[in-house]
Amino acid sequence: MRSKTIKAVVRYIAAQLLCLFVNIMLAALKGGVFRAICLVCTAAVLVCILADLGIKEAAADLKSERISGKPIPMTGMLCAAAAVTLFPAVNRIVLFISALGGGFEFYGIFKLLEPSFLQLCNFIEPSALSANLSAAELTALLPTAAVPGAALLLSYIIARKKHIKSTGF
Repeated sequence: MRSKTIKAVVRYIAAQLLCLFVNIMLAALKGGVFRAICLVCTAAVLVCILADLGIKEAAADLKSERISGKPIPMTGMLCAAAAVTLFPAVNRIVLFISALGGGFEFYGIFKLLEPSFLQLCNFIEPSALSANLSAAELTALLPTAAVPGAALLLSYIIARKKHIKSTGF
C-alpha cells in the first residue's frame, strides 16, 4: 500500500514539474487561444501520467491475483488517490483563507504550485492577488482538486475490469 502511494506522489510531482516546464515554454505566447491550448496540454499531461500509473498498478495487481489466487484489495490505490488529491485540496483551502482576508497573498504561489491548471487560473483571474478573487472564481477552482485522484483511481478501476495494457510512460 505504501509503495503505491509513494509511486503516485512521485508521479504527481513529476507531472507538475513537466506542466511547469510546458507553461514556462509557452509563456511568451500571450493569446487566449495559446493559453487554452496550454491548459489542455498541461491538464492532459497530468491525467495521462497518473492514468498510466493506474493502468500499470492494475496490471501488477491482476498478475499478483493470478499467481496467489487471492484478490488484491483496492485500499492501496484508494490511499494513493487520496494522497495525490490531498496536496491540491490543501492548496485550495489555503487559497480560500487567503482570499477571504487571511492577511497573506497566496494566489501567485498557488499558480506555481498548481502548474497543470496555471492557465485556468490566468483565465479566471490574471492578477496574482488573492483579494481579487471572488467567491465564484474560488468555487470554479474547486473541481480541479479532484482531477489527479480521479485520473489515478478511474484508470485503475477501468484497467482492472477491462485488462488494459499500459502505453509505457
